[in-house]
Formats: sequence, structure tokens, C-alpha cells
Amino acid sequence: MGSQSIDYKELQFAFQQGAIQLINEKQELNQINVFPVSDGDTGSNLASLMETILEESKSESTSVIDVFENIAEASLLGARGNSGIIFAQYFNGIYTNLLLQEEKNSVKSFIKSVKLAISEAYQAIENPVEGTIITVIRSWAEALNESEQMNSLEKLLPHALMEARQALENTTKQLKILQRNQVVDAGAKGFYLFIEGFTQAFVTKQAVARSIIGSNHSVKIDISESLHENTSEPNYRYCTEILLDQVTQTKEEIQEKLSTLGDSLIIAVNRGKARIHIHSNHPDQVLNYLSAIGQPIQQKADDMLLQYEVNTQKKAPIALVTDSIADLPADYVLNNQIHVLPMNILIDKTSYIDKITIQSNRLFELTKKQNERATSSQPTLKTVENLFSFLETRYESILVITVAGKLSGTYHTVKEAAKHRRAANTKIEVIDSKLNSAAQGLLIMRANEWIQSGIGFEELVRKIRSRRNQFKILVSVDDLNPMIESGRIPQSVGKIAKKVNLKPIVSLNQDGEGKLSNFTFSLEGNERKIVQHLKKMHKKNRIQRYAVVHADSEKRALLWKDKLVEQLGFQPSYVIDISTVIAMSAGQGSVAVAVELGEGTDSR
Repeated sequence: MGSQSIDYKELQFAFQQGAIQLINEKQELNQINVFPVSDGDTGSNLASLMETILEESKSESTSVIDVFENIAEASLLGARGNSGIIFAQYFNGIYTNLLLQEEKNSVKSFIKSVKLAISEAYQAIENPVEGTIITVIRSWAEALNESEQMNSLEKLLPHALMEARQALENTTKQLKILQRNQVVDAGAKGFYLFIEGFTQAFVTKQAVARSIIGSNHSVKIDISESLHENTSEPNYRYCTEILLDQVTQTKEEIQEKLSTLGDSLIIAVNRGKARIHIHSNHPDQVLNYLSAIGQPIQQKADDMLLQYEVNTQKKAPIALVTDSIADLPADYVLNNQIHVLPMNILIDKTSYIDKITIQSNRLFELTKKQNERATSSQPTLKTVENLFSFLETRYESILVITVAGKLSGTYHTVKEAAKHRRAANTKIEVIDSKLNSAAQGLLIMRANEWIQSGIGFEELVRKIRSRRNQFKILVSVDDLNPMIESGRIPQSVGKIAKKVNLKPIVSLNQDGEGKLSNFTFSLEGNERKIVQHLKKMHKKNRIQRYAVVHADSEKRALLWKDKLVEQLGFQPSYVIDISTVIAMSAGQGSVAVAVELGEGTDSR
């Protein structure tokens, strides 16, 4: 048995075909996904992993250990979701154990390594649950027994595949939620499909049906409509995943630290990289800790609670989408099922998710510490397409209201993503609000109220386009530097105002570009000008509602609120901290008031 060798080219081919087999069945995996959360994305997550494996395995290998090194590296980079990270840890475990064997290309070493890697896959999971992917992995690996009757992988693999098939079918009986829905575990089936393709390729030397190698095929990370009703509200809100490089802690140390921040904790670590998955209410705290022990290079945080509420009690047939620059209270966003595309903030090589893994007060702490200006970027095309894939299976139409196109590329990115969805039955309309911050937030509130009233989609779009000019924001800033550096206001005017220490009112013109007006020589004078301006607007146009927002300056914002209540005679809709992206350009200590004017008026 020890003299039997594995052809590394056949091994690489088998990995590729196993990946293709799984990708081909991703929609079915999405549909049977009910554990641990019925979010319908296990197939898409595993397909994303397999796509990365396909891409990385195109590079030339010269040995079995080379193949496993490439697969191990690719799996850490591409892993998504619970099952994906368990997959990644298992592949890395095989590679690590194979490195310790004398004959690294022998069948005997391969069998020994896949068995030893079982314990590493279990260790990746904080609380392993039988009847899931881990059970099928163990059953398959343990079935690869050395014997005189079966002395080659061509004979061993089909036998192990049968054992894996039996273990997969048994998952229905092992977990009550699977039994209620009469399905097998989605992650477990994903592993079985991979092994099935792997085995077929190794035994027959033939490709699986519908091969996609060498094509321009791109796996869409879409989410199919769940077919199951027997699900419960998630214990934690955000499905958080982070890929770390230059990791300084062991897997056990990371587990101990993160176990207090949520559940469904899975960690895969190898060669200085770690992929972490956790369900948590505090993804910002998760990232803060991980940033201290490594360099975050990828992250995501999906709102499982919002997905659950949309799946179980959708409020309207129209999906309302905006970006995180729209300043609205978090509770309002969740309670009204508003979908938010997050902006990204980059500080010293670490990328953060606006309002989820970073808040504006934390932004100022980090930029002072790093002595470096933060930068921002709009949601990626893939992020937008992922959201559309989810919404299209649940809504009749989708309305997206973005930050002003003059201030961000978000509008154009979303428009581009919408073009790709023309074949779908769901209507999609993308509107440039020509606003930002709380003014954009108030427009979202108004759009939501129209949606809840039952207004038709075409009428909704018409009303928003005609009413967006009735929303206005007035900003008071102490230091104009951040706005000048970020290009949010005209540089020439900004530099002159700064030179003579003038304090202007910052607002947006009718095209959504920053403008300066009503210059004063002090913040107090600036505040008085804003209050006077609002009084005039209220007298002439009747302010319907208003909101006060601030950049890490709650005390000043509350004082503003009291003055405005006195002058306008009613309370603001909300007082909150602003988006990190807006805080980055407005600067620490800035305060703004956004208003909605009465119908038929033009605030500009």
C-alpha cells in the first residue's frame, strides 16, 4: 500500500471536478438550507468557495503537496458561511498533516492525513453538532480503510462515497429541524456533492456534466427563496466573517476571546491566516479584537434578523433600499425592513463596514491614532448584485434611493448592477436622491410611508423624483479641512474661508454638490444663522419634519435640538450620530439639521 502513489495531475483534476459538481447544484443547497439559520445561502456560500478553488487550482503544480497547498490557501481566501469555513479548515488540516508524512505523494499518506484532519475540522467549531457537514466528513474519511482488497484510490473512493451517502441521508434523522422539513443538511450535502465529483473524476478520469473550467462563468452569490417555515428568530443579528492575515494568536486563544461575543463560532487557521465566522450583535467588537491580532483583509456582516423578518413577515411588496450614508435610526431601519448597502472605510490597510464594524466616534479614535486620513469607497458591484438576488425572490419591485451621485459613485454602481438584472421579473428603479446624511434619511422615511400606504410602484417613483427637492440639510463645521480634502465643497472657496477663519453654512445645491453660504466669524454666529434660516423656512414653507445629526458631538446636538423645539414648536424625528463616511468629510464636532418642507415648495 505504501508504494502506491497519487498522480498530482489526476488529484488536481479531481479537485476541480468536485468543485464544479457542487457549483452545479448550488440552487438546491440554497433551497434545503434550514440549519443553523434558514437564510438560504449555503449553496451560494459553498459555490463561492469552489469558484476560488477553481481559480487558484489553474496555477501549475508539480507535486501532490503543491496541489494541497494551493487548495488550502484558496479555501481560506474563498470560504464563506459555516460550512465553507469547516471545508477550509478540513482542507488545511489535510495539507498540514501531509507535510508531516515522509511519502507525501503516497495513497497511505493521503489516507492518514484525511483521517487526522477530522479532529482539526471539529476543533474549528466551538460547539460541533452531529447531523451536519462534520458528520459526513468524518464518515467519508473513516471509510478510507487500507486493505489488500482495495489497494488504490480508484477502489477506495467509491466505497467511501457510499458511506458518505449513507451518513448524508441519516442527517435528516439526527436534527429535529431537518426532520420537520424532511431535508438533509445543506452543508453536509455540499460536501457529499464535492466528494461525488472528486470520486467520479479520479475513477473515470472524465469531467462532470456542464463543466465550467476555462469559461468566464461567475458564480452569483444569490439567495433562493426559502421553502421552509419551521424556522426561528436568530439569537444574534449579524453573520460576521473576517479573513485575517499575519495572525499572532492560536485558534484556541481566538475562540476563547470571541466566544463571549456570539455563537456559531467557527475558526480556520493556517500559515498565518485565519478565517473567522461568528453570529454576533457586536461585529464592531469582533473586528476591534481581530485587528489587534492580525491584519483584516476581507470582511462581511449580513443582517440575519432583517432577512428573517422579511422571510416571515414582509411588510410590503416593494423593497426599499438605500446606502449607509442615509442617516436613520438603526431601530427604524430594522422595524421598517429597509435594506442598506454599506459603504466601506479604509484606515491603515484595514477596511471597515460603515455603521456595522465602525461608528463615527471610533473613526476619530483610529485616525488620530494612525495619524492618517481615512478614505471611503462605495459598495462593490458584487455586493449590490448579491442584495438584488435576495430581494428579487421576495419582492415584486425594488426601489433604490442613493446618496447624491455628485458625492459618491454609489448611484452609478447600483445602476450598473440593475442593468444586469433585466432578465428578472422584478422591477428595479434607481434614484439619485441628490442628498446625503439626514436629508437622504428623511426622504427614505417619506418613501417608506408611501410604500406602507399601498401606493403603486410607478406613482412612488414619480413622487420621489418630484419631491426630493423639498429636502435640505444645513451643516455647521468648525474645521473646513476635512471637507476640502475630501472634495465635498469647492476647494477654492473652502481655502479662502479657511484662511480668514470664516464659518460658513455647508449645504447641497440642486444637483447634489456641496456649497457654502452665510459666512460668520464664529461657531456661535454660525449656529444663530442656521436657526434663523430654519425659522424663515418654517414660516414660508412649513417644515414637515426635521432631524439633528452630529459627528461625535452629542452634547452640542442636544443643545441644537432644544433650540429648534423652542423655535419650531415640535420635536425632531430623531437625533443620532452620522454615518462614518459623512463624519470623515464633515469632521469631528460637526452638527447638521435636515428638514422636509411642505409639498409644492422648493427649498433651493
